[in-house]
Amino acid sequence: MKRSYILLALCFCTLPILAQIKIGGHVLDEQGEPVPFANIVLRDTGSGVPVGTATDMDGKFTLEVPRKGMTVDVSFVGYQDYSFVVEKEMLAMTIHLKPASSVLDETIIVGFATQKKINATGAVKTIGSEALESRPISNAVQGLQGVVAGFNITNDNGGALGEAMAINIRGVGSIGEGSNSAPLILIDGMEGDLSTLNPNDIESVSVLKDGASAAIYGSRAPFGVVLVTTKSGRQGFSVNYRNNTRMQQPVSVPDMVDAYTYALMMNEAYANSGGNPPFGSVQLGRIKDYMDGKLEYGTMAYENQNEWMKNQASFGNTDWYDHYVKDLTTSQEHNLSVSGARKAVDYYFSANYMGQTGLFNYANERLDRLAANGKVGFKITPWMKLNWNTRYVHQDNEKPSALNALFYHNLGRRAPNATLLLPNGDYTTDSMMEAILHGGREANNKRQLYNQATLQLTPVKGLKVTAEVSNRYEANPYSKDFNPISHRLPDGTPVYLQVLEGVSSKHSINANGTFAINPAAGETYREHATNKVNYWSTNVYANYDLSLGEKHNFTFLLGEQSEYYHYRTDRSATTDADLGADAETNTLQSWREGEWASLGFFGRVNYNYMLRYLIEVNLRADGASRFPTDQRWGVFPAVSVGWNIAEERFWKPLRTYGFDYLKLRASVATLGNQNTTSFYPYYQQMNTLLGSLVTNGSQATVLPMYAPFSTSLTWERIENLGAGIDWGFFNNRFTGSFDLYQRTTKGMVGPANALSAVYGASAPKTNNASLRTRGWELELGWRDRIGKDFSYSVSGMLSDYRTVVTEYESPDNKIGGWYKGKEFGEIWGFETVGIAKSDAEMYAYLAEHSQSSIGTKWGGGDMMYRDIDDDGSVDRGSETLGDHGDLKVIGNSTPRYAYSFTIDAQWRWLDVRAFFQGIGKRDFFFTNSATFFGIAAEWQRSLYAEHLDYFRYAGSKLGANYENPYYARLRIDQNNIQVSDHYLQDASYLRFKNLQIGVNLPAERNRLKWIERGRLYVSVENLFTWTRLRIYDPEAVGNFENWGPGKTYPQYRTYSIGLDVTF
Repeated sequence: MKRSYILLALCFCTLPILAQIKIGGHVLDEQGEPVPFANIVLRDTGSGVPVGTATDMDGKFTLEVPRKGMTVDVSFVGYQDYSFVVEKEMLAMTIHLKPASSVLDETIIVGFATQKKINATGAVKTIGSEALESRPISNAVQGLQGVVAGFNITNDNGGALGEAMAINIRGVGSIGEGSNSAPLILIDGMEGDLSTLNPNDIESVSVLKDGASAAIYGSRAPFGVVLVTTKSGRQGFSVNYRNNTRMQQPVSVPDMVDAYTYALMMNEAYANSGGNPPFGSVQLGRIKDYMDGKLEYGTMAYENQNEWMKNQASFGNTDWYDHYVKDLTTSQEHNLSVSGARKAVDYYFSANYMGQTGLFNYANERLDRLAANGKVGFKITPWMKLNWNTRYVHQDNEKPSALNALFYHNLGRRAPNATLLLPNGDYTTDSMMEAILHGGREANNKRQLYNQATLQLTPVKGLKVTAEVSNRYEANPYSKDFNPISHRLPDGTPVYLQVLEGVSSKHSINANGTFAINPAAGETYREHATNKVNYWSTNVYANYDLSLGEKHNFTFLLGEQSEYYHYRTDRSATTDADLGADAETNTLQSWREGEWASLGFFGRVNYNYMLRYLIEVNLRADGASRFPTDQRWGVFPAVSVGWNIAEERFWKPLRTYGFDYLKLRASVATLGNQNTTSFYPYYQQMNTLLGSLVTNGSQATVLPMYAPFSTSLTWERIENLGAGIDWGFFNNRFTGSFDLYQRTTKGMVGPANALSAVYGASAPKTNNASLRTRGWELELGWRDRIGKDFSYSVSGMLSDYRTVVTEYESPDNKIGGWYKGKEFGEIWGFETVGIAKSDAEMYAYLAEHSQSSIGTKWGGGDMMYRDIDDDGSVDRGSETLGDHGDLKVIGNSTPRYAYSFTIDAQWRWLDVRAFFQGIGKRDFFFTNSATFFGIAAEWQRSLYAEHLDYFRYAGSKLGANYENPYYARLRIDQNNIQVSDHYLQDASYLRFKNLQIGVNLPAERNRLKWIERGRLYVSVENLFTWTRLRIYDPEAVGNFENWGPGKTYPQYRTYSIGLDVTF
């Protein structure tokens, strides 16, 4: 059976006390086969720390016992516990374990307590450290993707160092206009940053998915809770060292066409749009000569001009992705931990270093993380224990200031005929090399210190009182520099270049205090900021277990929780930009400071009758400083019930056939949400900005019209309904669960009715919107042993959700915004008839269905859009619900049917693990994306090999392609790239997420006396991906912010080799 001591299987512990009695032998299953990693635990040592060992691969064990009369417990998941009393030395014992008939002793972690799984009435999933072990991941969030149904971790922005992944539990819960729906993440009971936590320190992760299980945490956790428990010391002494060295290679890197093909494609695009071909015969000849090695350089000076030919005028042949993106990069991780316990003291200390390099040549990207963790417990008296936990994270993330979303945008549209070097040896403007090498650096660093003290009292049997004080202090430094860069003109004159190419010079302060800076050519800019966070929390609570006879069992919880959060960000910058006549050096300064506090009182009662009928009642009262005085307090109840059908008498005959455990669950809960995006949304805000007027050499400061505020803003209320079933059959070999749920966010923060334009400011946010999410989750697992040496397990999960806006005040009902009845992720677009094979076919279609409202100069090879309303014109109407012309909902970008499955197998000393993860349905449209369409506008071009599959008549220099092309003919306008079902992408995928092959060192103590356990392994992350998505990796599609979708850092495949050894 799975007990709280299961992690003892990871290490061998002894109690070094004189005059010990040695015992040993074999642990076998019901078929006489060895049981490896069974727990041998000494009961009642008096230290409060588990003492014991674990069987080796052959089921053997030895253990030293301090004295006679002590009890030893033997346990293994799926089997009944076996106990015996030590009376003398026993070295040839044979212990037979019997299969467990239920999962009575399997425990899960819930709010402020643990529960036996059979008694749990909420939707809770607890996983062990095995989900993260030996995987070449840069943070714990990556390792948790796909391991729990309904725990959704997604990433659209590629694999940049330190890239954050989006997390939600059971879907989105807010439209994000005034609040957020992120889950609460608690590390050892204190809110923390999961992305910086050392994965090697994690002992278990518990996900509280429904309102009933999360209700005990109140208004900070209306959208679920992630409880992370870190490792603690065990009796004895052990040292563990883990190391892995990684090699990473990019995946789904675009394949650019060569310069000559690019020129021919662009000529056709201009001609198809009614323009003149930009590449004449002379330039085409030069491109051919350069590609044939007849020309040394791909550019030259213009005749009679002191200027180099660049961009479209060049005649080189450069694959810019091949130039910038590495074939391979390396990283490494080292982890050292020391743990143990002696008498009344237990301890766990660890240190971790991870050094990761980026995928871009010349950029010198680095992410270095150093983490140290210490955990010490003191058993002061038999009824009092004090625990201290401290953790420090030192993370540096550095890259060129120019390596940002704009760089990915410019890289994608870099013409292959542009060249790297000028004849004078300088880098060209097109290359962006000066910006990457010398344009300045950006450092986004983290310094986090966590401290936590816990006092546990057990004054009487059944009563446990806990008091916790926690603090998180952060001082996160940030810096960004821009340096002057230049190259020389043909006559040797230096000329300054822009570090951020293609944007106008800009110097302004955003509303959140950050600086929006686009430096001018030749500008020197220095920015420094420090973000300090001071977070305090206290938890004081008592658990009391009470049994009335053998039938009525109660657990009571009563407690208090308080939180205080304060931050301050100081930011300053200097620049020598010329802001006007006689302007002096300009200084930008800003500071932002904020704080909030909350106080909560909570109670919980659990009752079960003979383990058959279960009920849990939660009540939480919260006060939050974020709301006006008369709106600060809210009371939120939750009730959940369960029925253990397998404990009924009528079920008893079915147990003989292996149907051991079956439970029904249901819950209803109402929670508040205080997680507003502004700490005090009912206060007006006035932000000073730099104006365009220059006075005495400095930019004048302006004060825009203040934003109005609402004094009635209050709690969003989240109503949860859920039902589920859990089972464990055939001696717990076949396990699973299925859940249905509905979550409704009422009084969601949204915009009020619009104010008169005369006022000059937008309406304030108020509680006037609602949102509903419905979904389901399925988890299945099977594990078994075949013979003496082979064991295996197969597990999988599948989940889905859909979210609909049920209330929203939208005066215009624009289909591009929010409105009542809108489903999250809707994509509106045109239906297509197809690509016209000739001018005659297109003209005949236009005669009955004009497309003049969306384009001109139509012809053969262009797209024919369906006239859905059959009014003789294809149009968008006013793009409102009442008048959307021929637009319709053609897809949905919400990732649906999230699934994963894992296959584990072990044969003697060899183990294999394969983990697959994917999304079963997701639509995506790359709106106005040159990287998807090839050409999105005259100067938005990204022509790749995939784009060659476009319509071409016979006689094209690139060959005919008119039978069944994917793309319509190329144009420099947007005629053929309208949002439509033809180009709607299937972004679903199945990824071979991780493959591990490990070799375990034989546990023969006469040969390896100083090594308790050892494992050598190879591991591959993102080994292979099956997808219908064109060009892109499905987790690097980008977003519509910044510079549009498809312009992201590449994803990567990671190979690693590692060692895990315990001394």
